[in-house]
Amino acid sequence: MSISRRNFIQSAAGASLAWGGLRIFAGEPGALGEPGADHGAPEENKFIYGTQFYRPPNPPRDQRRKMLKDVAQKYGFNLIRMYPMWDYYNRQPGKFDFEEIEEVMKYCDEFGVRVLVGIVFETAPYWLEQANPEARFVDARGQAQRLEGSGAQMTGGWPGLCLDWAPVREAAQEFVRQLAQVVKSHPSLYAYDCWNEPHIEPAWQRNIWATPQERMYCYCEKTIEKFQAWLEKRYGTIERLNEAWTRGFPNFKAIDPPRSLGTYPDWVDWRRYIIDRSTKYMHFRADSVRAVDTNHVMESHGAHHPPVEAMVESGTNAWCLAEVVDVWGLSLFPRQFSATGTRERWMQGQAADVAAKFEVTRSNAAGKDFWLTELQGGHWNTGLKRGPQMRPQDIRMWNWMAVATGARGIIYWAYLAESTGSEASGFGLVTRDGETTERAEEAAKNNKLIQAHWVILKDYRPKPQVAILTDQDNALLAFAMSGNESVSTESHRGYYKALWNLDLWADFIEPGSVDKASYKVIVAPWHLIGKKETCEGLRRFVEAGGTLIVESSFGLFDERFYHNPVIPPWGLSDVFGYQEKESLMMNTDALPNPLPHSDRIYYQPEIEFSKPARVSLKANTFLTPIKVTTAEPIATCQGLTVAAMKKVGKGTVYYIGTNLGASITAGSFGGVELLRSIITPLVKPDVTSGKLRPRLISGAKQSLLAVFNDSAEDQTDQIVLPSGYRRARNLHSQEEIVAGEKGIRVTVQFQDVAVFLLES
Repeated sequence: MSISRRNFIQSAAGASLAWGGLRIFAGEPGALGEPGADHGAPEENKFIYGTQFYRPPNPPRDQRRKMLKDVAQKYGFNLIRMYPMWDYYNRQPGKFDFEEIEEVMKYCDEFGVRVLVGIVFETAPYWLEQANPEARFVDARGQAQRLEGSGAQMTGGWPGLCLDWAPVREAAQEFVRQLAQVVKSHPSLYAYDCWNEPHIEPAWQRNIWATPQERMYCYCEKTIEKFQAWLEKRYGTIERLNEAWTRGFPNFKAIDPPRSLGTYPDWVDWRRYIIDRSTKYMHFRADSVRAVDTNHVMESHGAHHPPVEAMVESGTNAWCLAEVVDVWGLSLFPRQFSATGTRERWMQGQAADVAAKFEVTRSNAAGKDFWLTELQGGHWNTGLKRGPQMRPQDIRMWNWMAVATGARGIIYWAYLAESTGSEASGFGLVTRDGETTERAEEAAKNNKLIQAHWVILKDYRPKPQVAILTDQDNALLAFAMSGNESVSTESHRGYYKALWNLDLWADFIEPGSVDKASYKVIVAPWHLIGKKETCEGLRRFVEAGGTLIVESSFGLFDERFYHNPVIPPWGLSDVFGYQEKESLMMNTDALPNPLPHSDRIYYQPEIEFSKPARVSLKANTFLTPIKVTTAEPIATCQGLTVAAMKKVGKGTVYYIGTNLGASITAGSFGGVELLRSIITPLVKPDVTSGKLRPRLISGAKQSLLAVFNDSAEDQTDQIVLPSGYRRARNLHSQEEIVAGEKGIRVTVQFQDVAVFLLES
């Protein structure tokens, strides 16, 4: 049974309780647990700051103690992370050898470094595969995935075995019990990372030749059986399922999960089931630990961040996963090299895209602490390919992005450069021989600065007045329609990019939060499914005084995935005063020459707005003309009315007849200016600038100001501050600036951040 946050706190009373950045010592004192002892460990009300340290065979055994001493004393980190791979410690049935883990934890006890211990099922023992070959993951082509090694799992056993099989669950649970029994006795134990980057492991193929069907899991016999049972519970009778899916199955046992595209309800149900299954297995992991140890924190962190990134292949919903654990987090590798089809590109870590991931993570955490659980420490590496090195300015930039968005911890991946496999030579904060680097020194410096200003940070949380609405079913439908989710992810990314450039924070919310919201503005990107409850909730939001922004195809389908005859549905066409006509699909190819004038509209034409600002922007994905009834037309394209606004109750609704978010993502800056004209009269940023992106971290007596420059050139600009601040001191350079009525003028070097202590 899962344990709520409240019950967790109550169950830990009188024990050694770890919670986010807080450690309360009680009970039997140990080498590290003596109240008042100063060993450099996370003290009460301190920021978590550490590094991944141990993953077999790294670091070499004869160097571990010296390196851990450096972690604690040279760099001042207060936590390390361990990645104990199941197959490495459980090589025979019923036999476990945790000698290396005991050794590392003994050194952590000695030097006062806390430990985050991983629960890693993604490296299953080979003896378990031999005994249960039917438990191998199976892809959509019916191919079983044998255990093997991978760049991130050098000991082998990747990608693990399917937990839908009872022998696998039982063996995994026993591994967790044995591991927890060993580590819980050490005063250095701080928390468990109960699932590293949750996803269906083989879906993130190490095989560069994998087809889309070879990245879709799991189609093993047991998972299909459980899917059939899930469908029976959901629909009750086969007749109801047949009506929903438009099929003629004789019984639930006849159902096979979809393997190719073409129909919608079966695909959406299949991935809904997989998402529910992932949440179930997060419970399984956490509960397996809690059966042995109820006194330490459960943490997990995502490496993909829907809705600004895809979710279908990974098969998770982070809101559901975060409910199970005590701390939620994210992974961030902003300087990695990525292959997109046949074209490779540098991933430079655009600030808006990275900030979106942080805000998605904070939103997933829903009030719990969140950490940057993996931040790239050194260059990304795979075989002969490597990404650009992490520079000191990258360390600064993403440290303070984490802090500004409300994170309570930063952990690097990794301390020492990797030793073998395709990741060898990469990711280390320090060099392979343990020598320091500029980036390691910068990490230590920023740790000191963050800890020194904890009095400001400890109660700080951004308070967004703008929300971006997302419903997982829209992403699932986008995948069922096209084999990818880009139309949805690009829309969400674009709206967030606009808000970032307006110097505004944003929450990402699911439909169930609409009626609980106190936001002034809600944006609904690429919302194809017009669920009655969602539509009615948004209507109430607008009538109560909120501003709603919707785009092309809002409510195009009903909850059965049938094309609605009237769009928007459920009476909103009357309330909002417009009705969609037939959409035109936009073509991104170069404009052919010659081309009939009548067909030019299909090649991303310009939309001209008259209100609320005179701006133009390129159509993207769809261009949707509308019939306006009681709304006010605000934009045209080649003589067609394509946008409208209307006062509804105390609020206002704006309809934009294209994929506005994707248009912004593609570089149409007019979309940003359009949103500026709608949103900034309603929501004022705490601080603002033109060329730079400032964010205020408010405190009771002092505040911090983080000013980001994501451009390729140094930038100088004025930062407009709230009244009352008279002095600003740059935390890194110690330069003092006098604040005037118009704020402060600052210079920030390219792709860097400047952080100021503000005082009245």
